[in-house]
Amino acid sequence: MSAIAVASLAAVSCKPTVKAPQKPDYQMSYTVGNVTLEMTKMPAGFFKMGMSSDNRKKVDDSYVREVALDGFVISAPVTNALWKAVMGDNRAGKPEAPVDMVSWADIQKFIAKLNKVTGKVFQLPDEAQWEYASGMDDFGKALGKSSEWCLDSYVSPDGLRSAQKESMTGGLLRNPSPVEKGDEKLIRTMYARMPLEMHTRKAGLGFRLVQPTEEKFSEDLFRSLTGAVQDREPVRALDGKPEKFTVNGVEFEMVKVSGGTFMMGFSESDMPFAKFTAPENEKNAHEVTLDDFEIGKTEVTAALWKAVMGSLPYLNDPEDLQKPVGNVSWFDCKQFILRLNSLTGRKFCLPTEAEWEYAARGGKLSKHSGFSGSNDAGIAMWFVDNAKMEKHDVATKKPNELGIYDMSGNVWEWCNDYGENYGNDAQTNPVGPEEGSMRVMRGGSCASKWDACRISNRSFIPPENVKSTFGLRLAI
Repeated sequence: MSAIAVASLAAVSCKPTVKAPQKPDYQMSYTVGNVTLEMTKMPAGFFKMGMSSDNRKKVDDSYVREVALDGFVISAPVTNALWKAVMGDNRAGKPEAPVDMVSWADIQKFIAKLNKVTGKVFQLPDEAQWEYASGMDDFGKALGKSSEWCLDSYVSPDGLRSAQKESMTGGLLRNPSPVEKGDEKLIRTMYARMPLEMHTRKAGLGFRLVQPTEEKFSEDLFRSLTGAVQDREPVRALDGKPEKFTVNGVEFEMVKVSGGTFMMGFSESDMPFAKFTAPENEKNAHEVTLDDFEIGKTEVTAALWKAVMGSLPYLNDPEDLQKPVGNVSWFDCKQFILRLNSLTGRKFCLPTEAEWEYAARGGKLSKHSGFSGSNDAGIAMWFVDNAKMEKHDVATKKPNELGIYDMSGNVWEWCNDYGENYGNDAQTNPVGPEEGSMRVMRGGSCASKWDACRISNRSFIPPENVKSTFGLRLAI
């Protein structure tokens, strides 16, 4: 804790500044006179900006994108008492209550004085920092319905999308820079963003402060979220026995798949129905050779997701935990896998597209069915004709040749690969293109027609997208 003298405050310049700190230099607690300002550390991480953490509600006047941030500390709301200690003027209201009726311009004068007396560099949180912190339980509960100033000048959703698109790598925006020029500044609530002229004072509108920490967003994690290669562990499928895991009381199985060579892509011999023209992205069937790997016996269930993450995404029924989890983005799946790996000490991952198709076909035991395990759609899968557009419990349809369930229908399954059309060359352990903007989904869903549930069908989807029928299956 740093004790700060008040006597020197009057001499501080009131010139507004939004200069960002050049290097980490922070404390977890500051004292000005007899008033203490507590800071909370926010770890480096990534999140879905513009959407509530449960994928339930879009932030008004925003657009959805995935954002990665370096670490920072953020304060509790600045109180009337702290404002008085720094600025010297009396404030109406209880000393411990958050200060309000202060403009963005007023706050810059406050920050300049606070920086001078502490020898540190504070600033308003930019919108990304503010929203990231608002997803943390303590912050969100304390925030309630109040509103707070951010560092940024206001930019419309279309303007933000246009400005930030070129800065994205693989759908991930890293440490977005706030727009500083403009008299209209940004105020935020939990579920809305709004412009306000920088000299406006408003009841109930307050602010917090931030400082950067030494924690940077991991380069290895950044590459895993934006590239093609995953950190894999070697698998030997000789004994063929499934591996069983239990996480927080929920059991799941991984099926060992013996590697081999197969024709990846559309083939007439795989057709469940005649007179069908395959989409262009399925053509150029080509030879692919894979090493041994493991893949989930079922899609990841709501039960397993809850056991790992502690809660369920929106549109997942807590009374139907044996249904596959849905309403998850590719990035959500990566977050789930990171936590699962920390709980198990293993290296789970999303399957590559080639692994997914080989397993769906039945590996070395394949009978070349059009759907996974059968040419009879009603036996093989839950799809629009028999599912009534609703997910069903996993493992209630016929398994395929490897004993794997629901690789056709029920929910779409994210793969690790970026999407691109096939070439003609033979490949060994392909991981897809090194970069792109779309990720691959496979298998169709309970809301899909039969043709979307074919083994060779491919969909290219922005990795930040969510839908009730978007799920996943694990691999090792």
